[in-house]
Amino acid sequence: MNSLTSRQKKALETREKLLKASLDLFNKHGFEHVSVEQITKACNVSKGTFYTHFPSKYDVILEKFKELDSFYGSVEKNIDRTLPASEKILLLYQEQMKYLTNIVGKDLLRTVYTAAMTNQVEQDHYLINPQRMIFQIMNSYIEEGIQLGEFRHDIEVNQIQAIIQRCMRANVYDWLIHNENFNLAAEMAQFTAIVLDGLKVENK
Repeated sequence: MNSLTSRQKKALETREKLLKASLDLFNKHGFEHVSVEQITKACNVSKGTFYTHFPSKYDVILEKFKELDSFYGSVEKNIDRTLPASEKILLLYQEQMKYLTNIVGKDLLRTVYTAAMTNQVEQDHYLINPQRMIFQIMNSYIEEGIQLGEFRHDIEVNQIQAIIQRCMRANVYDWLIHNENFNLAAEMAQFTAIVLDGLKVENK
């Protein structure tokens, strides 16, 4: 493997500096109140340098969030393929909630959710993009559940996925507005299990 040149190392350092400064400013002032100019001033770089690394300020926070999507791939590989689809979904969400709690943290997620609700973000933003790894994995589990007779046939795959994903967003929102006594992983497991039971052919 070729080692990085000094120029490449410098570029990576600048990117990380912009990322950290942006997130700090977003957390302090709110996403909608921070401009690219403020970010570049904090890093003592030009706007051109910023746009070399990030197409927009929203892409800054998505950079960290995309790390979560790459995490899903590794989790999915370790899930027992013989388990029922509903159990696979619960295991995937269990690992996701642990990652959000221990790695991502509330500050970054608040920023992501706030940014997603502003009119500065396109309607078809990354959080709901069907090409995301989480949606692709979830679709495969749902399709499997329908084919094997675990999930109902009268609801389409994309509708079931939308219901399940709303479970995730609802629980994450509750976690963000509650104190530290709110156990995200435990609450998510309980809530999603109840919803999944309602999507099964027979409630058990």
